Amino acid sequence: MRRRLPSARFIYFTLFLVGVLALFPLYSHYKQAAAPVPPGVRLGGVDVTGLKTVEEIRAHLDPIYHDLIGVRFQNRLFMLDPDDFGFQVDFDQMVADAERYLAGWEFVDIAVREAIGLPQQVRNVPVRYTIDEARLRAWVEELALQLNTAPIAARVVDAEANADAPATPTPVYPATVPQPRRGLQWTPGAPGYEIDVDASVARILAGLTSHSAREVELAAREIPPPMPTMRDLEPQLTRLLDDYPAFTSVSIIDLSHGESAHVDGDAAFSAMAVLRVALAAAVMEKLPNGVAAEDPEAQQVGQWLDLALGKDPNEAANQALSWLGDGSIALGAQRLTAFVRSLGLENTFIQGEFGGVAQAPIRTPSNQRERPNTRPDANMQTTPDDMATLLAAIYACTQDAGLLRQRYPETLTPEECATILFYMTHNELRSPIWRGLPQWDERWIVHRHGMSPAQQGDVALVWGPTGPYVISVFVFNPGLVGWEVANQSVADLSRIVWEFFEFQRSQGGPEAGAPPVLTPPPGYVKVAQEYAASAANPSAQ
Repeated sequence: MRRRLPSARFIYFTLFLVGVLALFPLYSHYKQAAAPVPPGVRLGGVDVTGLKTVEEIRAHLDPIYHDLIGVRFQNRLFMLDPDDFGFQVDFDQMVADAERYLAGWEFVDIAVREAIGLPQQVRNVPVRYTIDEARLRAWVEELALQLNTAPIAARVVDAEANADAPATPTPVYPATVPQPRRGLQWTPGAPGYEIDVDASVARILAGLTSHSAREVELAAREIPPPMPTMRDLEPQLTRLLDDYPAFTSVSIIDLSHGESAHVDGDAAFSAMAVLRVALAAAVMEKLPNGVAAEDPEAQQVGQWLDLALGKDPNEAANQALSWLGDGSIALGAQRLTAFVRSLGLENTFIQGEFGGVAQAPIRTPSNQRERPNTRPDANMQTTPDDMATLLAAIYACTQDAGLLRQRYPETLTPEECATILFYMTHNELRSPIWRGLPQWDERWIVHRHGMSPAQQGDVALVWGPTGPYVISVFVFNPGLVGWEVANQSVADLSRIVWEFFEFQRSQGGPEAGAPPVLTPPPGYVKVAQEYAASAANPSAQ
């Protein structure tokens, strides 16, 4: 009987088994030689090849982790002693973590690479440690109290002549008149910093466990400086106006932010033709359908308002005032006064016709003050604040918002308010407020001015660098200087306000956006043969 020979598969398996058993002593020997930390394995990023005991490893690494670390913030450096916070490295645990690479396929990879001379794959064991983290956090919090800084607001560094101001002639003032400052030089604010305690603690712990990066930068949040506001502008305007050659009051409303600035804005002045803005609002409120094209009476009233807001003579304003009073000037004056009082404008009134005379004024909070005394007209009075508030309300009404829409939601529409602004584009006098603007002939502005022998007033809606704002300026000049000098001061004031908004825009203020397009009401008929084009009425309609 013939013997069967072993199969080829059996022979291959036997040879493989013999080879594995032959390599096993070598494997075991190499494993012992590689302990406790095999090649390529780092402890906290440090190569400890050749160190065979935990004690040797501790002696090599412990001085590193107990060395001082630097904690830096900007240009200041603080030294931190790990021992002050009970910082201890657990080398026993780190070595135990490294020993897991002495088994399994990862060790096979290490052994094969070592046998054939390939570079080892780096494997890192993180630093195991204990620390009094509450004490470390308290240290960082105490440091933060020293280092946290509030942002610094923008400020005026030089209230004297601005070298960048337009080349306007410098008025010649009498020797007894103070020389007014003609500009404000604003400088940006500076950011503040607040230490991020959580992030800083994490960075310090990373520094404590690093063998090389022993200096860390505290984490901090930058606090941007506040955008300059009307509260920053107002005290600067007070300083400026103190030196103006004629008593000048101003009220400014930033319509983009709902903020305002005032200098003697509640001073009583003669209302003059500036009050025609209030007349237009009161008449529009009474018209049942605005200046409707199909209503001849409304069209006639609209023409009176157009002339009153665009031209100087009082006839059209008085015709509109009479219509408001159902044919009576006196009743129209009472109704106009009641209208402005309904808006909270308690310092504004009229007793008779525009250009008329009254024996005694209506008592108001403003005209009962002893100072300032501008000798206002007894027949009609107002304040810069009241006129600024009213024009701001008319603009807000065009946006279906604000005081007029709240008080008269059914009888005064956005379209009627826009018609008032359109009529105001026909005021072709380039007043000091207008001419004070940089590149004034390119600026979107509507305004209504008024004049009397010793007083001037002007209220304007301007589309500025950050959007719309209202500026109302009244001047009492009882012959101290010529009106040319006083007007130049108002022009300077207007430019200063514009430049403030330019600065605000550069410091994060909003973009201005496009100004409104003002169009004539339906069926509009010009009351003048031609108008001068302007940015607010480019087609001279």
